[in-house]
Parts: sequence; structure tokens; C-alpha cells
Amino acid sequence: MPRRGLGLEPPRWLERLAVESGSAALEKAVHGDALEPPAIAELVAEAPLHALAAAADYYARTVKRGVGSYTVNLYLTYTNVCVTACSFCAFYRPPGSRGAYTRSPGELAAVARLAWERLGVREIHVVGGNNPELGLDYYVELVRRLREAAPGAVLKMFTAEEIIFISRTSGEPVSRVLEELREAGLQALPGGGIEVLDPQVQRLIAPRKAPPGEWLRVHEEAHRLGIRSNAIMMYGHVEEPIHVARHLYELARLEERAPGLVSFIPVRFSPGNTALGRTRLYRERARRDAVYDLRVIAAARLALLGRVDNIVSYWVSLGDKLAVAGLMHGANDLGGTFYNEAVIGASRGRPTAGKSPGELVYMLLQAGWRPAERDTFYRYHPPARPVASNTPWLRELTAA
Repeated sequence: MPRRGLGLEPPRWLERLAVESGSAALEKAVHGDALEPPAIAELVAEAPLHALAAAADYYARTVKRGVGSYTVNLYLTYTNVCVTACSFCAFYRPPGSRGAYTRSPGELAAVARLAWERLGVREIHVVGGNNPELGLDYYVELVRRLREAAPGAVLKMFTAEEIIFISRTSGEPVSRVLEELREAGLQALPGGGIEVLDPQVQRLIAPRKAPPGEWLRVHEEAHRLGIRSNAIMMYGHVEEPIHVARHLYELARLEERAPGLVSFIPVRFSPGNTALGRTRLYRERARRDAVYDLRVIAAARLALLGRVDNIVSYWVSLGDKLAVAGLMHGANDLGGTFYNEAVIGASRGRPTAGKSPGELVYMLLQAGWRPAERDTFYRYHPPARPVASNTPWLRELTAA
């Protein structure tokens, strides 16, 4: 890949620190040189943490001008019925099984309307399982109903995996599926649907999913149609540093081919009551230490520098203290309030209640950022008045 046009020159102290670290990859990174997978893997696994953290934090605060952010968002799941049966997922239920559900567009719109009116949510985040009983008309109606219910909120809906599944079950090409959803009101794709952009890893943890190349092509097509997207990476299971590196490299290449990525969200695997968490392979290969989390965040900042400006320290999977530390290792954002997050919550046996804006502001202040509320596309707004997370009506909403 070509050298990145950052328009930034590293300060002398950072150049010296990189040289003294003995890491050739870190020296290249601080000067804006594009990184190939072996160099990114060196950052993840070998570069001295203090120097890696200093470089990532410096560029995060420089690129974002000291503004750390969050959004007020609601997390909705329309169905937990799924035929893909990923080993890392405790959320899905096979068709016809106990606990399986599919919610109507009207039900979800009622929750969204309440969140819009009482919380002033800026984003509705919607995902679900691969349910063969749902046709394209269901998804189009769902988007339309949510648009009517929360007219000022950004609709961030359906992972690339879901788009691929809708395409296959409906017989419509991916481009047509995206066009119909866009016309109904879809504005952005969330980043899920792939765990690590490496076929070897996918065969081990999610063999029924569409291959990484198809996931990338959906995002590329979405960007072509004016639908921006995000990208996650679920790590901390069976991957090695080189797999993390390949994932970041592929995202950088995607952004070169078809710009449109809004943010990168590293998500720590939550083993909980998942099938993968009970395997010998996970017990032998998983990296569970917090230093690894911080290395992944820092390496992501440097590998994507000049291409993806927003790196999320995802409190839902990291916990509060580690998420704050992530904000000092290259991340600039906490994601959002995530009222009613259900997928990671399922591995723990309960939905994530969410956080108030005030809690997220405090976490940003702890890490030395100037807090700002944002929308999905990182347009900033003054922080909203905090909403207490123990408010009775909010408890009812997040239990819906």
C-alpha cells in the first residue's frame, strides 16, 4: 500500500521514542508509512507497550483534536432465530426452539418511538439472526417503521452477513437489497457479521458464514451507494497476532478502494456460556490479559492512521476501567449508551442495561478527553443532559 498522506509530522520526542523502542514497525508507523501485515503483527505482539501506547495516544488526540466522543443509541434485535450456528454466539436460537422470537416491525417501532421521545437517541442500532422465514419485505417495512418512529435518529442496521443472507433467501442481488433498504431509510451498516477477516479463523469458529471476501464486497457496494459503514473485529479467542494484522490490513485496503468506513470497533470475545468458550482450542489459544486488549487498540490506531479516524474502546465487552485505559491507548470513542444491548449480554445471561450519557462523559474525562456527544457520522453536539440509568421507565424500556 502507498504511504499515507497524514499531513502530520511526528514530534521529535516521538521519533526518539520509536527509535529507542527497537521496533522497526513502530518507526514506520510514527512516520506514516503504510504497514504490511507482518509489521502490524509486530505492533500487536512485540513492540514495547509504553512506546506503542504513546504513539497511538498522540495520534488519536492529534487527529481528533482532543475531542473524545460517544453517541446516545438504542440497540434493537428483531429476531434471535438463526441457522448459522456460530460457536462464539450465545444469542441465537434454532428455528422452533424454546426462547426463539421474531418481533414485528410495529413492536420495534414502538420501542424506538419511546427512546426517541424520552431519550433523544441519535442512533438506532439494529441487528438480528439469519432467519429463513423472513422475506425482503419484512426488512424494508422494519426500516420504514423505524424511520417514522424516530425521524431524527440515524438508522444503523443489518450487518454485512445479514445483507448476504437476505440476498440469498430473497434471490435479489446484494446491490438491489441495499438499494431497497436505502430507499426505505437505511443510512449506515454496523460493523459486525465478521469476526476476523481470515478464512482459517472463520473455518474454526463460524464455518457457515459467508467468507471474508463477501463481507468486504458488501461494504464496498454499500459505500458505492452512499451507505457508510463500520467494522468490528472480535478477538481474544483462537486468533494469533498475524490474523489481527491481516484484518486491519484488509480494512485499510477496503478504505483505499471504496472510502466509507466511519469507525473501527475491536470487540473482546465474551466466552460466557458459548460453545467456543468451552473448547480446548479456546483454553489453549485465547489471550485473556488486558495488555493484549490495549495492544490491539493501539495497533489499530497506527495501522488505520490516515484511513479510519475513529477507534472505539467498546465498554460493553471491555468493562469500564479497561475501556478508560483504551482511551489512553489510541481510542477516541466509547461507542454509545447501548441501551438494551443483547448479543454480548446473551453470553452473560442478561441484556446490557446501557449507560447514561453522564457516565460516558465521566469516563472520557477520566482519560483526559474533552467529551462530546456525536451522531453516527461523528458530527458533534454539546453533551446532552445526563439520564439516570436507574430511572424506572428506562428499566422498562431496556427490558422490552
